[in-house]
Amino acid sequence: MSVGRAHQTRIKIMVEQFGKTIIVHKNFNTQEATSFEARGFNETDGRSSKQVIFQFDEQLDIPVGSVLQVKGSRDYWKVTDTEDVILDDVFVSFDVRVEKINIVGEPTRPAPSLGTTFNLQGTHARVNIDSNDNSVNISNQNTENVFADMRQVIQTQIQNEQEKTRILSKLDELEKSVGKKEFTQKYKDFIGTVADHISLIVTFIPYLTKMLGG
Repeated sequence: MSVGRAHQTRIKIMVEQFGKTIIVHKNFNTQEATSFEARGFNETDGRSSKQVIFQFDEQLDIPVGSVLQVKGSRDYWKVTDTEDVILDDVFVSFDVRVEKINIVGEPTRPAPSLGTTFNLQGTHARVNIDSNDNSVNISNQNTENVFADMRQVIQTQIQNEQEKTRILSKLDELEKSVGKKEFTQKYKDFIGTVADHISLIVTFIPYLTKMLGG
């Protein structure tokens, strides 16, 4: 699988597993206002911890100046820039950079990221999830350490023994498939099994999705 295809698959899985309904407002707060809905997800841009981006797995008509709103949320985000991400001549994602605004369209002061921010430095770096004291040790060193860290979290944080056994079994299958063509399906199976405890393993998702290109 090419790098472009691997990244394209990663984005599609992220949209499928963690996507939200995004309302796209055009001509916000004007008489010409229109809107449509699309499936996507939002996160902090890796190049700037203060820059929030929305990512979509299809090319959309979202011009600069449009306003995005997660369905059911009262937060509004004004589009400041858009980009078609292309790798190896393959469309990977449509990235939309935004700034937070209020209901009348005025910029607000920077707010916490909509998602979880990961700050990883060095081997066994500490990771705080949404600023709570739920940190776990994550190893950047190699694949074996990532899976070992995941097992430790699952074994210590999940109390139901049947659930724990089932999730660990899927994790074993996932680890054995690293670098093989069946990894994508095993990844989907694992995420589906651990869905009720996704907050425990969310810090590992960036590591797992990078392996899709293995």
